[in-house]
Amino acid sequence: MRLSKNLAHFSSSVLVCLALCLPVQAQAIYPEKQIHMVMCCVGAIDAVARAIADDMSDILGQAVVVEPRPGAGGGIAANHVAKAKNDGYTILVGTNATHAANQSLYRDLPYDYVKDFAPIGGIGAGAMVLLVPATSTIHSVAELTAKARREPGKLTYGWAGTTPRIAMALYSQLTHTRLLEIPYKTNPQATTDLIGGEFDTMFADLNTSAPMVKAGKLRALAVSGGTRALVLPDVPTMQEAGVENYSLTWWVGMWAPAGTPTPIVERLNIALTKAVSSDRLAQLFRNTGATPMPMSPTELMQFQISENSKWAEIVKNAGIKPQ
Repeated sequence: MRLSKNLAHFSSSVLVCLALCLPVQAQAIYPEKQIHMVMCCVGAIDAVARAIADDMSDILGQAVVVEPRPGAGGGIAANHVAKAKNDGYTILVGTNATHAANQSLYRDLPYDYVKDFAPIGGIGAGAMVLLVPATSTIHSVAELTAKARREPGKLTYGWAGTTPRIAMALYSQLTHTRLLEIPYKTNPQATTDLIGGEFDTMFADLNTSAPMVKAGKLRALAVSGGTRALVLPDVPTMQEAGVENYSLTWWVGMWAPAGTPTPIVERLNIALTKAVSSDRLAQLFRNTGATPMPMSPTELMQFQISENSKWAEIVKNAGIKPQ
């Protein structure tokens, strides 16, 4: 009788141990299949993400497949990942739009940028560049500001995406000017129309616009970050051009769905950090006017909360109403 009880106790203990150990074992051999890297947007960030996916594939030993889901300021991609299974096989490459600005720009976001995600790490950050057509009579930020003040509401600017829109809003706030906005669906289309003189000015990413500047199709007035861009070293920063306290950059990070096991998040962070720190990515960052931004999951969480407050203030002061 005692032997039977001992055997029963032993069997139950084994079952409990198996129940507890199997998930840990599954995490220890992660990943076992391909990982879907959901992209919130296209353009320069997409090129960086694809390079990171290639490097992470080599590091993790499984394919990392890029899946673009642009739209709604990156909200479509963010919502998709927020609702995905938290097993580490669906991850998000998001930006300052998905995890800082959208909270102020959209009234009914279907996801919570903190509660619905497990931060993995930072990727990179970069500046925008303020542009006018090469045929424009405006040759500096000071001239643009003077003309905007003389003709309030008459100068026009195009924008495609959250960062270019907010970059112009910050410029208007700090210079006390008012320009008429013309929204576009894509940055390449806006850039093409700017070259054609369809509107007066715009902020755009350096990856798209720097070749146009070098080809003499566009004129760069200033870059939005705190330092000059390596791809356009002769172009001043907005502060150097006379707009005091101006500094705005876009940034990119990686997230998993909330509840993703910590060992998996840590494994992904190690792979991401190695990829971001590689020589290949360093060259690509230089070409796109960006710099690496490796971060731990905790650092990314703290950073995105701080950025959320920063972008919310700009949006509020600009009088932009949530959609």
